[in-house]
Amino acid sequence: MDLPVQLKDTVAHGNSRYPFAVHETVAVAEGHLMLYLHWHEEAELLMALEGDVYVRINDRTFHMKEGEAAYIEPYALHACYKAGSETCHLLALVFRPDVIAPGREPSLYEDYLAPVLRGTVRFEAHLQKEIDWQNHIIELLRSTHPYCTIPYSRSDLALRGILNEIWSELFLHADAEAAPSRAYARLEPAVNYICENYRFPITISDIAAQVNLSISRFSALFRDCFHVSPVAYLLQYRLHQCTILLLSTDLTVAEIAFTCGFDNLSNFNRQFRERTGTTPTAFRNEAREIREQQTSLQTERNRIFETFIPSSVTKNPTS
Repeated sequence: MDLPVQLKDTVAHGNSRYPFAVHETVAVAEGHLMLYLHWHEEAELLMALEGDVYVRINDRTFHMKEGEAAYIEPYALHACYKAGSETCHLLALVFRPDVIAPGREPSLYEDYLAPVLRGTVRFEAHLQKEIDWQNHIIELLRSTHPYCTIPYSRSDLALRGILNEIWSELFLHADAEAAPSRAYARLEPAVNYICENYRFPITISDIAAQVNLSISRFSALFRDCFHVSPVAYLLQYRLHQCTILLLSTDLTVAEIAFTCGFDNLSNFNRQFRERTGTTPTAFRNEAREIREQQTSLQTERNRIFETFIPSSVTKNPTS
């Protein structure tokens, strides 16, 4: 997927010396969107400290309940929406993956980092309390909460240790529980067809033909693999592309709807509201406002933290 440069997060998450950042986001009852759709070069661990939310990662959306977490790989388009009207409180640990293998130390890099960066190992995205190893990661992530207000110079070693333990757990369970399945490989031409032709009128018969399966067999296999029907997947993908255009262009709502394969503006507005809880225009305005607020707050936080760097960093410790 080509990533819109307009949706790249411009906030610096840490710096070259401290390649990570811990921050929190709180949303009260008003409003629905919490994190606007964006991407960054860093990986991210996101946790719902309070309230339930919907997390979107690329074209997948899942319900992240209070006390659960998500792993977001580098360069993934992601956003977060409140699942109800209550106050929500999110904790995020954003980090450059190379913190796992400083200086690309050969054994660490080749064994534990390169396979993830190359996409041959995929981590579980939705981390749930009911699964022991995932709950261990959640509790490790929760333990970083105090570091939201502690200068990086005083939390460096602790955060590196936590990140290494989390990465170890994710990597240990990746092959068994998160590797791409044979079913996905079988359906990949159909998924690619959707991604390349969603702008046009396409039918389930057109999609099934890409993998030489009957409609009934294709639909059953697709649902087993993706947990949604092919028609629902196509709709989700079209709405996902609409969201990107809403945030990265000045096209009108009608132009965006027709560009992404909707032949009826009323239907688009209804589908968008059902998915996001708001209208396309309100979503666009709210996202831009949140982006400006989050960028301003994080930039100011980074500026303040820089003033806490101990003098020993720039001076002789014995002076």
